[in-house]
Amino acid sequence: MVNWNEIADQAFMHWQEFLQWFLSVPIYGQVLVVVGAVAVLILAVVVVYYVLKGVAYLIYYILKGVYLLLKAIFLGLYKLFEELYYAITGNPRPVKKEEESKIEPEVSHAQILKPEVETPPVIKQVSPIQPDAAYCSECGNQITEQMQQKLYENGNVFCVYCGKGYKSIILEIEH
Repeated sequence: MVNWNEIADQAFMHWQEFLQWFLSVPIYGQVLVVVGAVAVLILAVVVVYYVLKGVAYLIYYILKGVYLLLKAIFLGLYKLFEELYYAITGNPRPVKKEEESKIEPEVSHAQILKPEVETPPVIKQVSPIQPDAAYCSECGNQITEQMQQKLYENGNVFCVYCGKGYKSIILEIEH
C-alpha cells in the first residue's frame, strides 16, 4: 500500500527547502523567478490548448473521412444492386419527377413573349480628327503647342495639367 503520510512529509520537506532558497535570493531574483514561473505556466496552458485543438481537428477529419467513405461505398452498392434489379427483372426505370419539372419551366419560359420597347434613333455627330494632335497618357488632355515646342527644343517636357514628364528620344535609321 501507499503511505500517503510519508509522501506528504517529503513534499512538505522539499517545499520548505524551496522557500528557504527563495527567501535568500535578492528581491530582483525573486521577481524574476515569479515572472518566469508565470510565463512557463502560461506557455504550458497555450501548448495544452493547441495540442487538444489539434487532436480534436484530427478526430473530426478522421470521422468525416470515414463517414464520406462509407457513404460513397454504400451509395455505390445501392446503385449497383439497383442496376442489377432492373437488369434481372427487365422492368423499365421510373422517370424521376425532377427531370420532368426541369423540362416544363423551359417550355413555358420560351412561350412567354415580352413586349419590345422601341428605342429612339440616335443622331450621330461627326467631328473632324486632328492628325497632329497628341494626348497625355496620364490625364488624357491634349498636349498644347507650347508643350510640343519645349519637347522639340529640349527633348523633355512636363504636362501642364497633371505634371507627367515626357522625354523624346531621337532614333537614327540607317538605309
